[in-house]
Amino acid sequence: GALPMKGGQECVVCGDNSAKYKCPVCRAPYCSVACCRSHKEIPCSKPETERKSVGEEGAGACPVAKPKEPSKRPRAKLPSEEDTEDEDGARLRREHLISIASSDSIRKALCDPHLVETLAHIDASSQAEQALDAACEDPGFREFTEKVLNILDPKP
Repeated sequence: GALPMKGGQECVVCGDNSAKYKCPVCRAPYCSVACCRSHKEIPCSKPETERKSVGEEGAGACPVAKPKEPSKRPRAKLPSEEDTEDEDGARLRREHLISIASSDSIRKALCDPHLVETLAHIDASSQAEQALDAACEDPGFREFTEKVLNILDPKP
């Protein structure tokens, strides 16, 4: 379960400043059950300092954890997971997200702090489309998006 904590920290999912809980795995703050479920969609890992003290990772290793294999047992869909479409008529399904999260090339790319900062900025922006357009000016970001698109629609 979630670990209760003092309020005032920013939720890693929605950005609300009333995060009351921490993920028991990665210690990321979140504010609600809905945000907890969203956070659990992409597997997380223990913070790097904890891992190194246990000896699981070598010095300088990237902190992106290998995702867990999805359960073979079907799970109930959340209302937010229904096969709805966004304004462009597209929505990634769970298997797409798992493919992206499992990709070694994506995982390696996410070791770049500049890329992670760019993605966090887009995610937290109230004008995400404009932030995405600006990020596309960066060749490293464009390369990352090409990797994601190639996973979703591999070219023969």
